[in-house]
Amino acid sequence: MSNRLCYYICRVTHSSSFEEEYGYGLPWKDVLKEVEQHYENGADAVELEMITEEEFNDRLPKPY
Repeated sequence: MSNRLCYYICRVTHSSSFEEEYGYGLPWKDVLKEVEQHYENGADAVELEMITEEEFNDRLPKPY
């Protein structure tokens, strides 16, 4: 398996009452580990949206 980075927006829903959003730039196996961890922490749903590296970088906080 490749260690090449994959870029995803991850939306996690808990009890249909609130949603959290994360950005991942990780190898695929590590993205899967994060998804599994969300479910272990009580998530009702986890949705992944593949994005480009440029889109991922645009979402990062900008220095002042």
